[in-house]
Amino acid sequence: MNARRQAIKELTDNGYALARNGAKHDIYYNKSKGHTIPLRHSFNDEDLKTIRKEIKKDGR
Repeated sequence: MNARRQAIKELTDNGYALARNGAKHDIYYNKSKGHTIPLRHSFNDEDLKTIRKEIKKDGR
């Protein structure tokens, strides 16, 4: 599985849903926590690490 697909899976597993599509990124939103995370279209393993940190940070 590529890094972007893995990030999408982890976001949805943690309660995030696609809020909107953009030209360079998509926005995922967790309604219960009121938190958004942007997900760029050009994506690599370092970006996946950043998304994972954002998900953990949001789990306060």
